[in-house]
Order: sequence, then C-alpha cells, then structure tokens
Amino acid sequence: MSESVVQVKIVIRFSYPSIGGFATAAMNRRDMLAQLYDPDRLERRFALFETLTLPSLQAQNDVDFQTCILIGEDLPDPYFDRLRHGVRDLRGCRILVMPPRDHYRAVTKGFGYLPNREAATHTATVRMDDDDAIHADTVGRIRKVSERMLEIRDPASPFVVGFNRGYFLELSPDNAQLSEVFETTPLGIGLALVAPVGDKVNIYRRNHRKLPRFFDCYTELARPMFIRTVHQDNDSGAYASGGRDDVPRRDVDDLLRSEFGVDPSLLDQLGRAEHVAKFSRGAAHDGQYGGLHLQ
Repeated sequence: MSESVVQVKIVIRFSYPSIGGFATAAMNRRDMLAQLYDPDRLERRFALFETLTLPSLQAQNDVDFQTCILIGEDLPDPYFDRLRHGVRDLRGCRILVMPPRDHYRAVTKGFGYLPNREAATHTATVRMDDDDAIHADTVGRIRKVSERMLEIRDPASPFVVGFNRGYFLELSPDNAQLSEVFETTPLGIGLALVAPVGDKVNIYRRNHRKLPRFFDCYTELARPMFIRTVHQDNDSGAYASGGRDDVPRRDVDDLLRSEFGVDPSLLDQLGRAEHVAKFSRGAAHDGQYGGLHLQ
C-alpha cells in the first residue's frame, strides 16, 4: 500500500454574503449587505480577526498549509486593503473575491482556489471562522492523525478529524471571561474533513453538529485546541454540548500566549463594544493589527 500524504486547506468566510449558511441569508441582498458591511460591525470583526484568528494561524508549528479568505465583491475598499495588508505575511494565504453565491458552492470554490500539492493523495478541508482561534498544533495534529487513520481504513472514504475541548471567550463591556468546554458533538473550529484529492466533498457539506450521522469522526480532548468567541454579532448561540467550567484568566494567560499566539492583555479590550472601533482604528494607523506587530 502506498503512503498517504495529506495536504491541509483552510477556508475562512470573512463577512461573505452567501446565499444560505447564515442567519443573514434570510434577508434581501440590500439589507444583508447593509448589516454585514456596517462600519461598526466591520471594526468589531477586524478586532477579533486581528487579535485572535490571524495570530493563531501565524503561530502554527506546522506551516505547510494554505488558507483562503472568502470575501464579497462589495466589501468596501478600505477594509479590503486592510485585510490584504494584514495577511500579507501569512504563508499560503489567498483572498478570493466573489459575488453572492450558494453557501456550499462558494466555500467549495474557496477550497478549489488553493492549488493541490503535487505529492498529496488526500486533502483535509478545515473549517474556521473569522472570530475564533486554533491551537498552534492544530494543523500538525490534523495531518498526523489523518495519515495514521488512512493506514487502517478505506482511503477512498471521507472522514472527520476534530477537537472536542477548548475555550469559550465571552466578551462583555466589563471583561473577557473564559470557560473551558468539553463538547460531545463536533464544534466547527479547526474541524477537518479528509477525502481523496479530487473529491468535491468538504467540511462545510454538513452541519458540524450532525457530522457523526454522515461520516466516521475521530475527535480528541487531551488539551484545549480552540477559542470560540461569544459576542453580539454571533450568528449562532453559545451552546456547549458537553461540560463547561469557568477558568480564571490568570491560570491560562501564559497558555494563550504560548499555545495560541494570542496576547491576553488585549482580550478585555475586545469586550468593550464601544471601545473596539477605536482600538482597531488606532492600531491600523500605527502599523499594528489587534495590537500585534506583523513581521
């Protein structure tokens, strides 16, 4: 049996106006664009992306992965420029500009926009949102687990790799409260579907909570592997399908920095909704994003 080689591709939807897939999809196009591209909302999204999502991608120990950021063609130019500037040093990152399209067709296009590695036999398509963070070992763990799983199963049959332990970061005007959560069903942060190269199925094919109904799923809970933010713009509720315990920030600040690439001193600022816009705009003017210098 020949050795399996897994390539890793991540698609992030950055305020993309898809047809279906989000609560805003029920709106007419004009109202949906007005809500998605409201300047205050975009400032909040950038603050989260630049403080959590982007640093965690830059912190990956296994750098052999590609990222597609899917945006709408109507995203205002200043925000497109800011996004392009912010990800300029993220290896393997491409921005795909698209008109509104059926949600699954759009994300499929995003994965296809990332070129296949010549030696790859399988692709791990990974789901991640623009306001969450993943552990620095996520890409490496997805690849290692996937290649081991392919040694003992039908390589033509897609399967899921995920992580059922992580943090909820609840933002309020007073502070940012962390809770450690243990999920019983897959959460869509750093969640991967592994399939042969050329197979059109990807991780967005099914609701992440229902994946065990359709695919074999391998999940781990040895350590916290994700940070999910809970804030006013969430498209879905903050529901943990398993246990949940509050965590004193002082106990995990070092871990956030060393294992997620996140500066914990910036988290409380994210919770002050009236301060987020100033925080992000000020950072953009002095060459920083989310308080983090991009090298």
